[in-house]
Amino acid sequence: MPFTQFNRALEAAVGYFELGMADEALKELDVLPPEDQLEEEVLELRSVLNQHLGRWEAASHCCEALCRVQGADPDRFIAWATCLYELGEVPASVAALLQAPANARSHALWNFHLACYEAILGHPVPALEHVHACLALDPRMRPMVEHNSHLRPLLDSNDPGRATGT
Repeated sequence: MPFTQFNRALEAAVGYFELGMADEALKELDVLPPEDQLEEEVLELRSVLNQHLGRWEAASHCCEALCRVQGADPDRFIAWATCLYELGEVPASVAALLQAPANARSHALWNFHLACYEAILGHPVPALEHVHACLALDPRMRPMVEHNSHLRPLLDSNDPGRATGT
């Protein structure tokens, strides 16, 4: 397989990122022609780079495009929702998660994020339902739930003995 401009740009961008040079990595991706800009590999890398740089708007656009790919993994929807959360768009974060395929409901992390956003929006009942789903799917996530400032009060109010340590 010939080493194309596409391959060279991707490898250079990854190399720059590994060296901690995210801006240079993005510049490598910018030289690709418009038809290559929507390739999954480019969108994935661009998303990671922009998240790393705290450029949430740009990262959210990449994540949204990746979510439109047929059979998109639930992790892509979680990433998109996280970007929207970082932009202060919590209702949009919920909407992004709810666009995920049905199999996302069986992912503990998807439920964790949805619980967080519902709690932030002042919806304790659905938030607690998603906390319970998260923990049923992966009990190892309990420390993450307990350390989350939005979810901890739900746990405490749901289990009075837990709040007092009894």
